[in-house]
Amino acid sequence: MKAVVERLIERHGTYGEDWMGFELRRSNPLTYHHIKKDCDKGKKTMENGALLSRKGHRFLNCLEIAYPALYEEWNALFIEINRTKAPLTENHKQKIKTLRRKGELIEETFMRRKWFYEKQKNSYENMFRY
Repeated sequence: MKAVVERLIERHGTYGEDWMGFELRRSNPLTYHHIKKDCDKGKKTMENGALLSRKGHRFLNCLEIAYPALYEEWNALFIEINRTKAPLTENHKQKIKTLRRKGELIEETFMRRKWFYEKQKNSYENMFRY
């Protein structure tokens, strides 16, 4: 029996990107993402899986902790893709771009806050130097 990932690739194709729009490379291969987690009794089936690169998978896991609503939006898209039992449509690709942009905005906001915090921290520390 073929591995689930191979069957997902046959059904949906990859076209050089994973389902989150991350580029596939030798250093960033495809992985299987459980939509319903393995620890929650989610099985490794085609209906419960998404084709994510290593980088995309790591990013999605970070979203699960930091921004659960966005994580759920991605999983809803993966379910929608699986229901088509066909390659990604233009509509799916547009949704991927929209969700990626949301993730990038979150990342930019985080980096600005981190920069601001560091600036404030340094300013505060300098106040007490003699």
